[in-house]
Amino acid sequence: MAAILFDLGGTYLRCAISGDDGALANLYKTRIETVLDGHEPRAVWDKILSQMTTYTESVSGLTILGTPVILAFPGPIEDHQRILNAPTVTGGHVTIPDLRSELMNLTKRDVYILNDVSAAAWHFSRKLAIGRFMVVTISSGIGSKVFDRQYPDCVFDAAAYAGEIGHLVVDESSNAPKCDCGGIGHLGAIASGRGIERAARSRAQKNQAAFESSACARDFKATPVTLTNEQHLVPAANAGDEWALTSIRESTRPLARVLNSMVLGIGLQGIVIIGGFALSLGQVYVGLLGNLMKELCDYSLLSNHLPGLVQLGDEREEACLEGAADYAFRIVQRKP
Repeated sequence: MAAILFDLGGTYLRCAISGDDGALANLYKTRIETVLDGHEPRAVWDKILSQMTTYTESVSGLTILGTPVILAFPGPIEDHQRILNAPTVTGGHVTIPDLRSELMNLTKRDVYILNDVSAAAWHFSRKLAIGRFMVVTISSGIGSKVFDRQYPDCVFDAAAYAGEIGHLVVDESSNAPKCDCGGIGHLGAIASGRGIERAARSRAQKNQAAFESSACARDFKATPVTLTNEQHLVPAANAGDEWALTSIRESTRPLARVLNSMVLGIGLQGIVIIGGFALSLGQVYVGLLGNLMKELCDYSLLSNHLPGLVQLGDEREEACLEGAADYAFRIVQRKP
């Protein structure tokens, strides 16, 4: 069915409309402002609502009044209606407005909200032949969703906490890092892009001699204070620098353990890796994660399957928009 689509990430809002065939049109992308830019949470939400309303009005001549709005959102959602947490947008422990109701009032349209990784799972369901797989995003945070063709709703997201593996406690030490949600020792605080960057900075400060001999400092001119993923750690890792690869590997180790548990627990037939940090490393990241999963697995029945289990998702910015369109076609149109 036709739909107005939004994909709200940690940095950008992507917009499109889809026709009855699911094809995207009128693509638009704009940067969002978050609390990390110094804005108050309510001001952030008001700006996002304004951007979505403006886009909806701009395509009103291309849609009918009954065309629904589908929003892919980076956080846990209850009943495809209420956002429960939005740490990458407004931080943790902040009151979140009823975005759905407000957007419905502003646009005069039905609004459905689904987790952005759920949208990605719908997207990959059209590309993969396997029956049950998990999509894992490695970006500013970590999230996941399971897609099963035998499950009536296909994506396991009926429970708001489904797929929130980034908030598993994997470090119980006294100096465990703090998650953006406010929790301590969470997987997302360690193995996400932000967590890896913070850990690499700390490692560089503790052993500056080793850091200064790395490509991060030598070739890309980083210091322990200025080190970033985009400018230093990722380019160095892609160039084969051992210091950079070791930094990423050690932060990714807890994720490998969690994924092994998920594979065994629900019989996953594949794992698709997406997210800005992972995609920037490409096959380097997939190889590193797959090797860690095999290293941490001492069960031959599983280890024999691990080499081909992990694969890289595509780098298309429109993946979540396409997934939202598929969700509208497969799920929304059959709702009473």
